[in-house]
Amino acid sequence: MTHRPPLQSRYPIRLHELLAGTHRLEIFSPADPDSLLDDPTVEARYKKDNYLPYWPVIWPSSLMLAEHILNSQDAPPTLPPVPDSVPPRAIELGCGLGIAGIAAAMRGWHVTFTDYDPEAVDFAAFNANCNKIPPHRVTARHMDWREPINEQFDWIIASDVLYERRLHPILLDAIDHLLAPQGVVWISDPQRNSAADFPPVAVERGFRIANSVLQWTGPSGINSDADLLVLRRISASKALPKVVI
Repeated sequence: MTHRPPLQSRYPIRLHELLAGTHRLEIFSPADPDSLLDDPTVEARYKKDNYLPYWPVIWPSSLMLAEHILNSQDAPPTLPPVPDSVPPRAIELGCGLGIAGIAAAMRGWHVTFTDYDPEAVDFAAFNANCNKIPPHRVTARHMDWREPINEQFDWIIASDVLYERRLHPILLDAIDHLLAPQGVVWISDPQRNSAADFPPVAVERGFRIANSVLQWTGPSGINSDADLLVLRRISASKALPKVVI
């Protein structure tokens, strides 16, 4: 096995060898995600803020988003490489293990991994390193959506973040703060019932939405679908359709 830098983790870890289309990813995670539910730190955070540790799980929607990022002709293009050029900047919200953000980095983007859980961003940065993403194109930040960092990004990506309706306005507040004027947002969701309430709220907040379906076949041969929601700001100078589904 190739040498990898040490990861300071409170948990035993394991390696997952995953496929995103034709791209092979090496993703490390806690060996037993369910064991985190008994962690005293997690229990204390749950009592304070209803926090649950979703980040150690490899969600199919994140793999579908990664595959689409790597293979889609609709993905935002990177800038042509020139000496000393600065790569375009993307941010992953709720990055978990960093799968979608790693795919964006493979396309040449500088990616800022963010998550509510500080340990998640440690894993995401470690996984980016294991997948040969240059360190200067990775930033890892602990971030609460209620207190987003004071930066703007051309591309915002997220997977499986629409599972609670009460979080939709908070997420949109963060997106509105973080998205550059001409930027685009990609959110993958495994067709949860709660996600159906997100587009109308987004439209009320000044975004137009396009929706398409992603498909993925898992190692066991089981097919999974996910919705891909693409958000852009509604132009102030030109009337645009409110929702495209």
